[in-house]
Amino acid sequence: MKLQTMCAGLALALAACQNADGDVGGTKADATKATLTGEACPDVGEKAYFFWMEARSAEPGDKIAMFPYWTDMPGAYNDLPPGCLDNLGVSPEGAATFIRQEDGLPIAEVSADVEAGTRIRLEATYNGHSLSGPVEVFRAADNPLVGTWRQDGEGCPEESAIRELVFTGGGDFSVTWTPFEVYKYYWGSYSYDPETGAIALDVEGGNQIPEDIVPEGTVTADETGLHFETLSFGTPGQATGACDGDFPK
Repeated sequence: MKLQTMCAGLALALAACQNADGDVGGTKADATKATLTGEACPDVGEKAYFFWMEARSAEPGDKIAMFPYWTDMPGAYNDLPPGCLDNLGVSPEGAATFIRQEDGLPIAEVSADVEAGTRIRLEATYNGHSLSGPVEVFRAADNPLVGTWRQDGEGCPEESAIRELVFTGGGDFSVTWTPFEVYKYYWGSYSYDPETGAIALDVEGGNQIPEDIVPEGTVTADETGLHFETLSFGTPGQATGACDGDFPK
């Protein structure tokens, strides 16, 4: 009876010391360390480990969920238990901080003082295997084009509306009429002047590049979406003409 009483007292003492963040005795758990081990973290061998393949765009203060994956073939994403991620880090140092959700999922928060144009890399290990994900920092006030857009095809030739127009915070773009896994029609870099709205595309490669692209023009970005003038993304092979519709939010 005495032993049971002592154990109960110890349990109550530990509970009293534990706060909402899972701290014990006032010591905060290290969010960069794994919360799961052993059989909960199966080793899938020598594969390619990653958070995401292409750079993500984020503003200072944004929070990014770090879901881990592995693959052994293009387009195949196999998820891993996020609580098994260990040694969380960021380059350059101090560009992000980390917290853990109750299920062990790490969340990276981009530091408020990171300058636009900075490319950071989130890093971790899974059973000793390194994985990472690049992030390009931007400020929407300076570049409202950043994001993934879908064209309003009303009044356009059949199958001519763009289903994925992507502008990244690092100055890259891609155009896709019929999305399928990671397939893109063409891609390249872009320049944009927020003062005048002038935009210019530099097509650098692609699987299907229309011959009638008009790479320069102007764009207006407002609360309704993106509105292009003069610039044309061209006519895809399955359509009879280009679509000049807007890209609503």
